[in-house]
Amino acid sequence: MDTLAIIISLVSLAFAVTAYWRAGGKQDIEHARLEIEREIESLRTKQKELVESIAENITATYEASRKRLQHAREVLRQATEEAVEGLEQQIERARAQLEALTQQLEEAARSARDTTITSARDVEQAIAVRVRRVEARMMLLHAKAKTLRAVGAAGVHELPRAEELLEEAAELLRTARATLADDHAYDELFDNVKGALRDATMAVRTRAEDIRRKIEQVLSATDHLVGSLESDEQKAANPKEPGAQAVRPDVAAAA
Repeated sequence: MDTLAIIISLVSLAFAVTAYWRAGGKQDIEHARLEIEREIESLRTKQKELVESIAENITATYEASRKRLQHAREVLRQATEEAVEGLEQQIERARAQLEALTQQLEEAARSARDTTITSARDVEQAIAVRVRRVEARMMLLHAKAKTLRAVGAAGVHELPRAEELLEEAAELLRTARATLADDHAYDELFDNVKGALRDATMAVRTRAEDIRRKIEQVLSATDHLVGSLESDEQKAANPKEPGAQAVRPDVAAAA
């Protein structure tokens, strides 16, 4: 009896569907199909626009990184012109890494169109972080050059000139820190250089007996910071080497 009721219900449903179709249901279904197709096309258009926007942003970021590297070259040139004995090796290593990074940037920019958006974005962000760090390092080398000259000025009792040079070094330090933006990996080392510069400047102003020692502490703190940046760039440039680490994702995301 239950089976018969089910069969009757199915037959009734079939007749109802047929009647709906003949009464205009066909037009409703066709309308629904067209709406779905329009929605799909709209989503495809939005997706295309999003992909193009991301690609444009990546291209713009690479261009900004190129300009930063060009500025880094100019700062390094200035540091070279002001350099005294004790800075040559650091300058040569910086120049080599700067040119290697420039080549990697161009290679990444060319390959961006042949990879996924996510992968291209990750590479672009990592390159941008490295570019900022290299640019900041050039400024620190320029600051070190001025500090070395301050040692010489203090040695011949040209204290006003020594103070001026230390103030210029402090300004370069502030600019270098600002260049790193949200990259806080070196905050403690920057603070050490800042504190050493403050103490050295005060020693010069007060004609303290330990002026040379105070200025040499600035050089030591700067070397620690420059060395850390140099080492990290070496690891980022050669990620397959033992112990090498890529730029941290959280740092790259802040670029």
